[in-house]
Amino acid sequence: MKSTSIKPYRFTAPLERMKGEFTWYFVEFPHDVVTEFGTRGRVRVKCMINGIAVDRALMPTKSGYHIIILGGDIRHAAKLKKQGDLVHVELWADPEPDKVTIPEALAETLDFMPEFKVGWDKLTTGMQRSMCYWVASAKTEPTQAKRIAELLRRFETGHIHFGGRTKKI
Repeated sequence: MKSTSIKPYRFTAPLERMKGEFTWYFVEFPHDVVTEFGTRGRVRVKCMINGIAVDRALMPTKSGYHIIILGGDIRHAAKLKKQGDLVHVELWADPEPDKVTIPEALAETLDFMPEFKVGWDKLTTGMQRSMCYWVASAKTEPTQAKRIAELLRRFETGHIHFGGRTKKI
């Protein structure tokens, strides 16, 4: 990302849903990402979606525009129920796009098990972020512990399959 500007972008757009294999809900970013951020690729951003603070990415599409994918948890919190609902967005470039917030229990496990930490450090920032989100989204401590144990099992086998991607460590 060439620009380090913290310029805010505000817009209102309808909630849309992809057709085909992936049926994600999303909102289209109405500005040219190349002009605004200096890249055609993904841009990490901080957002307010209908007043709810979230960290997201502006994702490029084959059509040349960028979208913000809104998962069920975000849609629920932002009171977005159906395609066509209006989404009020304020966003700005994430000043720390590679920062990953690691849940406390996972951080303790990484500190306690150096071999797990070595494998963890080989992962991309995006893969780490996905795993942290998965662990942190557990509603109970036992579920969080099970998810950490599942990550350990995956690391021990040397094959991390997560979010449709497989990475051999």
